[in-house]
Amino acid sequence: MIGAGVGGCYTAFRLAVGSREVTLYESGHRVGGRIWSVPVHGGGWAELGAMRLNTEAAPVMALLKHLGLTDALVPFPFGRPENVVQARGMLVHQRDFAHCARIPYRLGKREQGSDADELTLLAVESAVPGFGRLREKYHRAVREGRDADAASARALYRAAHGAALVQGEPLVEVSWPRVLAAALSHEALRLVADTDGYDMHPGGSAAWIDVLFGTPPQAEYVTLSCGMEDLPRALHTGFEEAGGRTRRGRRLCRIDRARRTGGTYELTFAVEDHTGRDTGRRERVQAETVVLALPQGALRRLAAGPGVFGSSWAEDLEAVEPVRASKLFLAYDEPWWRACGVRAGRSTTDLPLRQVWYEPGGASRLLLAAYPSGPSASLWDRFGTGPAHGEPASGATFDGGPPATAAAVAHAHRLLCRMHGVQAPPPVAACWQDWGRRPHSGAWHLWRTGRDPEQVAVRMRAPAPGASLHVVSDCWTEDPGSIPGALSCAEQVLQAHLGLPRPPWLS
Repeated sequence: MIGAGVGGCYTAFRLAVGSREVTLYESGHRVGGRIWSVPVHGGGWAELGAMRLNTEAAPVMALLKHLGLTDALVPFPFGRPENVVQARGMLVHQRDFAHCARIPYRLGKREQGSDADELTLLAVESAVPGFGRLREKYHRAVREGRDADAASARALYRAAHGAALVQGEPLVEVSWPRVLAAALSHEALRLVADTDGYDMHPGGSAAWIDVLFGTPPQAEYVTLSCGMEDLPRALHTGFEEAGGRTRRGRRLCRIDRARRTGGTYELTFAVEDHTGRDTGRRERVQAETVVLALPQGALRRLAAGPGVFGSSWAEDLEAVEPVRASKLFLAYDEPWWRACGVRAGRSTTDLPLRQVWYEPGGASRLLLAAYPSGPSASLWDRFGTGPAHGEPASGATFDGGPPATAAAVAHAHRLLCRMHGVQAPPPVAACWQDWGRRPHSGAWHLWRTGRDPEQVAVRMRAPAPGASLHVVSDCWTEDPGSIPGALSCAEQVLQAHLGLPRPPWLS
């Protein structure tokens, strides 16, 4: 088992509980992968990776119950009426957006009064007629436990999705920006780009519209009060209690077919120290079955001998593209934003901050002050080196986590004051994670235009037909970049290829 992210920990846990002999190898010295919770002194967490779960993700909710984590679930505020939208010099509360005459965008008649989410759904409805009605019908049936009705609504949606044309071309051949541009005016496109919070991605529209269909119209989100990282930690603890072994600081750098008896594969690991530096040592082990629980970037860097992967491996590996994103958390002596009328949820802006989250993880003095993705993330590259921002004299605010540079902190604070129209005291501590820098290649992934997610996903789970080598990753799923995507992929490998029965918590 290679990789101790949530997919790797889950797969290892299921195998060990199923009385399989498993060794889990992890290049770093922590488990969780892109789920990383940094404790904040005084209470709360800085979630450097995954922050929330959709309550309709029934398999994940069932797993949390099985692991005894249900009592730790707390509401995760998203958009709230008092949150603000700031763009083109405009500052307006979300509750006033539809009625504000000062919005500096010249929208068409049918676009007026719509925010970024509503304009996006307007474009999707134009591409896939009936999308909104079928989406509502599907999720209502899911909430009420009417499985047959949910399946019927999903089948009708799949038929409409398959028949959809955008400017005469099948949806699978059309990029997401083209779907928006075909339905919206130029000014509406700018409003979406400026205020959505995420940079507009160039990926395929077919897979992205599927993601939107799978997201409830009135989604309810929760998070773990003990930190999202407790999910992979609990899985890892269960794995080791069931007899599994973990080898940390072991980065898989090469995989070959075994040349002698004792295993099907020979794995070569580079031994790394606690800082991630390659010590120069190499370890080689034999394995009958290999599961690679790794994202695209790590698989790209993996050397392989003849016959390890199938003929479509290289093409399928590139069926998705990484999206760069970074998070900058700032801690203050006092939550000055409460004087602006906000204390929870998310505000968006066309400034390089892009998204601002208030008191995330229950930390009352904390802001997720900048959450840029895509091209916006590169705007912070000039602040990537230099002296680190100092911690307060009374002790560190963040218990670990990567530090932020003083220049990045000063720039973000200036933008926060400008965005909220205040002069706030400077922050006392900072924490910054850039998921676009090695050893990572992206925070999440998106399907490229022209790729068939269903066919590629099947091949990626078993990239060498008939062999005992498998990939468990959220990247090549219906919901890339998500915990449900990773766990769903793991279950398909466990049941279809490794012979495990359906777990009792998914009954």
